Amino acid sequence: MAKPISPPEETDDNLPTLESLAAKLGKPEPGLLEALLDGTTEARLVERGRQIASSRVLTDMRRLYATAHACWSGASKDKRETLRGFSPELLALAVEQALALERLLDAHESAGQKKDATRATRDAALRERFSSALLLRDQAYEVLRGVAGAGKEAREELARALGTAEDPAALARGLTQLAALGKRYLAQKKGPLAVRARLMRLDQDYVERLQGAAEALTQAAKAAAARPAGQKVTSGDLDRADGINLILLEQIVRVFERANEQDPTIPRLVPIATRRLFSRSAKKKAAEAAGSDSSGGGTPGGGSTPGGGSTPGGGGATPEDAEDPLEDHGAPV
Repeated sequence: MAKPISPPEETDDNLPTLESLAAKLGKPEPGLLEALLDGTTEARLVERGRQIASSRVLTDMRRLYATAHACWSGASKDKRETLRGFSPELLALAVEQALALERLLDAHESAGQKKDATRATRDAALRERFSSALLLRDQAYEVLRGVAGAGKEAREELARALGTAEDPAALARGLTQLAALGKRYLAQKKGPLAVRARLMRLDQDYVERLQGAAEALTQAAKAAAARPAGQKVTSGDLDRADGINLILLEQIVRVFERANEQDPTIPRLVPIATRRLFSRSAKKKAAEAAGSDSSGGGTPGGGSTPGGGSTPGGGGATPEDAEDPLEDHGAPV
């Protein structure tokens, strides 16, 4: 007997993109987001969004919103009635905010990559400037040493002007001091020192070259140390957008959870990438708790009270008493 061919497994690659969902759903009406966020503080949005990476929020939204749209599109009137609390307008708003988060994240990451590239370029420029300036300084030392002659005081003065090359600032300072010494030597138009200057080809152009190298090195060092211009998209911007999207995602997930309890053919929207932000209690535990309460000595259909009475229909835990299957514990991710 031939082995039956299984239908192709649905993967995330087969799901519609957020862009295609937005095109199908249309643009949400103005003011919907403001109405939804009414009563929520900016600090609360940022705090909630800070608990999870934006990329993980987007991962779940892409998958779950596609599932929600497919379910609603093929749902009968009765199923749509079961999905009270959900609407195409709500999904359109959620998709719009998901796309906004996607754009923010792209801009933030691009800015970070650009900053890293800029920093690498500036560091490379500084290394190149430093290397060429060091070679020029060593050459200038030999030139000025020949001009200074064999006198002890002249050699000591040259050594002090040379300085060190422990960092760009020290090297630039040494070049400036050597340029000043060379300029002073050139001021002597006669005598042995002037003759040695001509022999060593010390001239005004060379002195200016030393000074120019010092200034270029200083500028390269400042550029490498400078902080890049402020990013247009900050971490706070992303956290706020994450908080908004988590509110929308949670609302939609909750509605489908309750609808699934009434009609199991309606899919549950199970977060995966953001699962640690949601807590689910097992229905079996709730059922066991209800059973133990009803057998605890109260009247049929009623739960015992401390005073021996009973509460109407109190055998099981009420929705308020039971742990919310989607309670947000704010667990960091």
